[in-house]
Order: sequence, then structure tokens, then C-alpha cells
Amino acid sequence: MVGNVGGFLRRLDSRPARLAHVWSWEPARYALAVALAGGTATAVGIGHPYWAMVAAVAPLSARGRGAQLVRAGHRVLGTLLGLLTSVALLAPKLPAVATVLVVAVLQIVTELLVGRNYGLALLFVTPMALLIGQLAAARPVSSLLFDRGVETVIGAGIGVAIILCGPWLRPGIRSTS
Repeated sequence: MVGNVGGFLRRLDSRPARLAHVWSWEPARYALAVALAGGTATAVGIGHPYWAMVAAVAPLSARGRGAQLVRAGHRVLGTLLGLLTSVALLAPKLPAVATVLVVAVLQIVTELLVGRNYGLALLFVTPMALLIGQLAAARPVSSLLFDRGVETVIGAGIGVAIILCGPWLRPGIRSTS
């Protein structure tokens, strides 16, 4: 992240002045997504509001509104299908060493897929995250799966709302891209 700051600042300097205000909107939109998703998940009383926050900002990282909406759909569908994978991996209550090995395999598969198909990668990200969490502090599997699903839907829904309302939230900008 630190290594990319210089390149980011150079790109900002090279953009026409009329586009500079667009960049000031980006951090505000991410902050809005995090605040709304975290606040909503906390108000609902689910135990992992950060899952909603990640699901809200993940779609915003794609370029263009269409790609952002697709990314939100991938987030929800990939996570929900990943919960099925998680059931199969969490049910046997593997010993810690076996869990670490499964997590390593899931990480490798995720890295191979994430650049090609974000939704498919989430089939492996979801159980990986849940297995790591169970290593740190075991929780009832059913509530863990429920929390992950609901918080993903909450977060992605908020992300979609920000994507769709974006042109109306930015002063002086009315874009359909």
C-alpha cells in the first residue's frame, strides 16, 4: 500500500483539474459505505459488523458502475455458495493442524482464482475466513454461517445503494457511467 502512494499521487497530478474533485469523492464514498454497513450490522446485533463493512466496500473497488454492480452480485452469490463449502469444512471439527493445512490450500486456490473470477474465489475465501476465525475463538457453526450470510447481504446492499445513488450524492456531477 505504501509503495503505491507515490504512483497514486502522480496520477492525481496528471489528471485535468476538472476531474480532481472526483478523487475527493472516492474516500468519502468508502467512508460512507463502512459507516453505514458497520452501523447497520451493529444495530441488527450481529457479531461481526466488519463482514458487512468489507462487503460494502468490495464492489466500490471495481471500475465503472456496471462492474461495481457485478462485483456486488459476485460478493453475495459467492459468499452464499461459499457458506455451503464452509458447512462441509466446519462440520467435522478438524484438529488445528489439519485446519491450518486446509486454510493453506484454500488460500492457494483463492489466489489462483481471484484475478479471474471474484465470485468463484469467494467459494474459497468464505470457508477460509470462517476456519481462521474458528481457530482463534470457536463459535457455534450455525450462528457463524448465519452472521456471515446476513452481514454480506447487508453490506453488499449498502454498497449497491451507494453505487446507484453516487451521481446524486456528488455535488455538481450527474453521470450515468
